Amino acid sequence: MTDLEFEQYITSVIKEYGANYIDESLIDNTPHKFSPEFERKMDILMGKNYKKVRITPKRLLIAVTAALLAVFILAMSVSAFREAFINFFMNIFDTHTVVQSVDDIDAPLDFTDKYEITSDMSDYDLINSFEDISNREYIYKNENCTIYFTQSIKEYYHESVNTEDYEIESIYIDNCEGFYVNMYNQNGQILIWDNGDYVLSILVSHDDDYEFSKDKLINMANSVQKVEK
Repeated sequence: MTDLEFEQYITSVIKEYGANYIDESLIDNTPHKFSPEFERKMDILMGKNYKKVRITPKRLLIAVTAALLAVFILAMSVSAFREAFINFFMNIFDTHTVVQSVDDIDAPLDFTDKYEITSDMSDYDLINSFEDISNREYIYKNENCTIYFTQSIKEYYHESVNTEDYEIESIYIDNCEGFYVNMYNQNGQILIWDNGDYVLSILVSHDDDYEFSKDKLINMANSVQKVEK
């Protein structure tokens, strides 16, 4: 089989089967400008080593072909991912994992119910908070670490988590399914869980010589409760 014949075969297979597995509703082409706080958060999640690469037509063709092939292969094995993480769809790449909620049919579309960390946060200053159509976030900071608590609308939830060389660990918070990633060589930890109505997460970024235990993060997550506003 020649290279051209192989390319034609792969293209025909993707066209025949790929459309059945790609949910167009998950694709959002709306331009959006992220806030500085969000960009700093993404630096922690994704790492800070970005290299500019000159994209030639040949590289673009290879990238597009690889991406389409990856979509097809992922679609064939999606049940395995959903078996491990029932409430999350995980698209796993070499450098990160894109996480989306798959249980959003009956979930709220607004923040009628608002959640906060209720454990003692007196050692931290609340340095920022905001709310938009898809997220509510509180940012706490002391001299050693920064804590980001986020409440997200499930329909809009789409997060990139740095999982390069890190293990994704299934975990339960208050009997609700979630997962935990320890980004040990970036001094970061993230815990994300689905409480049935919203996706909740706590991201911790700390100094090199400061210890923030997994148990402390879990206890903090278990303290998250609905508050009256």
